Amino acid sequence: MSMPKERSESILEEIEKRNAVPIPRWHFLLRQAGFWLLAALSVLTGSIAMATAIYVFIDNDFITDQDYINRFFSQQPAIADFVESIPYIWLGALLLFTLSAYFGLRHTSKGYRYPAARLLFGSVLVSLMISLGLNTIDVGGYIHRYLIENVHVYNNLIYSNEHRWTHSEIGRLGGKITEDNRGSGFMVIRDFKKGLWLIDISKAEIRPGTKLDAGKYLKITGVKIGKRYFRAVTIQPWEKKYRHPVPVAVKPAPAVVLPDSLSR
Repeated sequence: MSMPKERSESILEEIEKRNAVPIPRWHFLLRQAGFWLLAALSVLTGSIAMATAIYVFIDNDFITDQDYINRFFSQQPAIADFVESIPYIWLGALLLFTLSAYFGLRHTSKGYRYPAARLLFGSVLVSLMISLGLNTIDVGGYIHRYLIENVHVYNNLIYSNEHRWTHSEIGRLGGKITEDNRGSGFMVIRDFKKGLWLIDISKAEIRPGTKLDAGKYLKITGVKIGKRYFRAVTIQPWEKKYRHPVPVAVKPAPAVVLPDSLSR
């Protein structure tokens, strides 16, 4: 009967020897709140990564433009292009944030009760649902376009539709209008490598719904006839896909003298 009492006394002595003090309850509450916050932020950030990955992949012309498929894949195998088009950098980010969310959820008060697979799947599922909502307001597109224009290293980490439309030598040029001189039959665009181009639009077929206003993104097919001079054959907006046949680029015309701002 004395054993429990002796054990209690030894425990009390050990507590006094170590100068142990009770941990306030608010410490535990703050710790739990921290793990929940980590999980929530990780799921939200993963949603943004997934939204951007979805935009980058869906924005590819081979998703909806059958004419483009036939024309592009005559130059490059379909499997190779498909594999290149997977946004690995964003999928890697999604994986990282999913693991972070799992870590946070696992350390909540009841997180230990659930299997790891269930927590991981739940995190990905919630990220997917949120990402679909984000893309209804073009969050993925905004992030992708911002990085393409402002973060040089991003271009080296991803193969997007912007890369497909940065091949003036084979008649494909994309970019943002910087100057609108439609009255003179010309406009200036900045491509996705920040190069300025003078575009001759005097004889171009402008597809329905195309706005040639400054700040608009375009896809242009045609012929490169100078260092920074491009004669447009067709012009269409970046945001929409059209199924009209894409004219084959004609033979290059003789080079022309360019304005100083474009020839440098």
